[in-house]
Parts: sequence; C-alpha cells; structure tokens
Amino acid sequence: MAATTRPDQVTLPRLDVIRALCFLAVFGSHALFSHRADLTSTAFWQLFVVPVFYNGALGVNAFFVLSGFLITFLLIREERMNGRIDVPRFWLRRVLRIWPLYFFVVLLGFGPLQWVKTWMGMAGQEIADPWHYVFFCSNFDLARGAFPDSTVLTVLWSIAVEEQFYLVWPLLMLLIPSGRSPLLFGAIVAASIVFRWTHPTVAMHLWHTFSCMGDLAIGAAAAWYASLPGGPERIRDWPLWVIIGAHLMVPLLYMGILPCNGVLFRCVFATFVAMVILYQAFGRRTFLRLPTPPWLVRMGRISYGLYCLHQVAMLITLRVLGYLHWDEHLWELVVLRPLMALPLSLLLASLSYRFIEQPFLRLKDRFSYIKRAD
Repeated sequence: MAATTRPDQVTLPRLDVIRALCFLAVFGSHALFSHRADLTSTAFWQLFVVPVFYNGALGVNAFFVLSGFLITFLLIREERMNGRIDVPRFWLRRVLRIWPLYFFVVLLGFGPLQWVKTWMGMAGQEIADPWHYVFFCSNFDLARGAFPDSTVLTVLWSIAVEEQFYLVWPLLMLLIPSGRSPLLFGAIVAASIVFRWTHPTVAMHLWHTFSCMGDLAIGAAAAWYASLPGGPERIRDWPLWVIIGAHLMVPLLYMGILPCNGVLFRCVFATFVAMVILYQAFGRRTFLRLPTPPWLVRMGRISYGLYCLHQVAMLITLRVLGYLHWDEHLWELVVLRPLMALPLSLLLASLSYRFIEQPFLRLKDRFSYIKRAD
C-alpha cells in the first residue's frame, strides 16, 4: 500500500493481482476437469495437470483469507477515522457490492439456463433448493449433498459464506475490544479445527461455514497485525528467509508436495497465504514482489464477475467444442477448452462489471468512508 495514500483512500494493486491468481487457480480446476479415464491416466495429465490444477479449489480458500484481511483492515481504518464502526453503512456497502450480480446469477441458474439446457437436449433435474440461495445458505445445501445440476450455481456457496461473515464480523469487532482481538481470532480458528475433527467428511470440510471461518479469521488476524502501531514497518523488516519460506510454502501445499494433516491443512495454508498478503501489501521491493501489469490488475478488479460467470463461459465452450467434435483428444481439452473459455469469461465479467456492478458501485461509494485510490 502506498505510503502517500490519504487516510480515506487505499491502493491495493498487488492484492488485485492475488485476486486474479486465485481466480485462475479456480478456473484451471474447472477448465481442465474430465471424467475420461483414457485422458486422465496419461503421464502428461498425472505429471502436469493434476499437481498444477486439481487443487484449484484452494483459490477459494485464498479468497477467504483475502476477504478477511481486506474487510478487517478497512473496518479498523474506519474506526480510527471516525471513532466507531458504522455497521448499517457497512452492511449497505456489502449489499450494493454483492447482491446485484449474485441474484443475477441465481436467477440465471434457476431460470433461463435450465430452459437452454432442455432446448439443447441436456437432461437434468435441479435438486438445489432455491431458498438456500436466496438467503445465502447454499453452502449448507451443498454440505447436505444437494449439488446443483446447474453448474452456474455451484460457485455461489463461497459467496454465501462471505455474506454470513459480513453479517457477523462487524458486530464482533464492536463487542470485542481491540486488545482482545487475538483471543477472538484464536477462538475462531480453534473452533474451526475442532469442527473439522468432529465432522470428518469432505463435504463438511469444503463447504460448511464452521470449517471455512478459520480462513477468514486468519485473514482478519493479519489485518489486525498490520494495523498495530509500527505494523507495516515490522513486516518490511521480516528476514528474507521468512518471506521466501512463506512464498514457497503456498505452492508446496497447493500442489500437495508438502503433506499436511487434513484437519489442520486449511489453517496452515491460510496462515502462509496471509503472510504472502502482508508482504505483498507492505513489504520491501524485492524479487518476490508481484508485478502489477494493468491487464492483471484489471482481472483482479473484475474477479467477482469472473468467479460468478466463468461457469457460463464453460458451459458455452463445452457445447461448442462438442458440436465441432473438438473434445475427443487430450490436447483439445488442455489447449482449446481454456483458450476459448477464458476470453469468454473475461468478456462476460467485463460486461457484468460495466452494466450490472458499476452502477451499484458508484452508489456504494456514497456510503464509503474509504475509497480505492486509482
């Protein structure tokens, strides 16, 4: 973050880059997924696709850490500016940021896309409960086994978790004195670990709020640490071996090269992601600082639309490639599918940002104490 930024402004280009990288991890896991044993058993698939892309869902874990960091950092900054946290205005800002595109996708998934799939001759029956999606509880729907037939709806579970966090977190920050915040963070992380230990199923570990909340709390703890007097200076003084170690641990854990206990994995991974976020936000200029090319920063800024809409692009891509019979060989899956789906995702996200999100973002700025410095 730039030292010259005014108290009512933030500039976060490298965190936008991290957002873009998180999306690309999720996108890769979806674009390069296949049930065909003749493709997935090849040496290329096992040596390259599996380690690089099959754990792409961890991009969502990193998104959670980043959300916990950003929201907490901005709330702490708001409290120092105004002497308090304005909870109703915070909730209103979140509504204006999240709801327009979210409900557009919900309507798309339960309405037009169902009709289009029927028209295309794609059989299927939606078992997802629309009320879970209306009330931001779809992660519980997935945890009970109601995986949506419409792939467009599958990604919305993480938005539900974040909305639950946004509802509760500012209230907890009001109730818990800043000096006791580490106890709050520690209690949430411990409760998250205990929940995973007592609910040893993949569905609960992946989608239940009590499993995910540790990621958000670790991100919030990083924001609290950075907001302490002299916090950014301490981060800039981190030894190089600590910085290198954190940046190495993230890919090692992501690719499964470094094994970690399943109950503890989320918290360990989130801790190193949080360290990377802190360094990229406040660290000294070294070879580990992420570049900030405008196209990648832009991708990070429209990552909400990319995340919500890339499955629409994937559905179109699969139908087109299937119609052309370009989905039968390994190279067609590895090359053609992402090369078609990614530009289409960028187009859909750009249109979403321009016509769905931006009008509400301008309205959101009227209720913001802290704005992005572009």
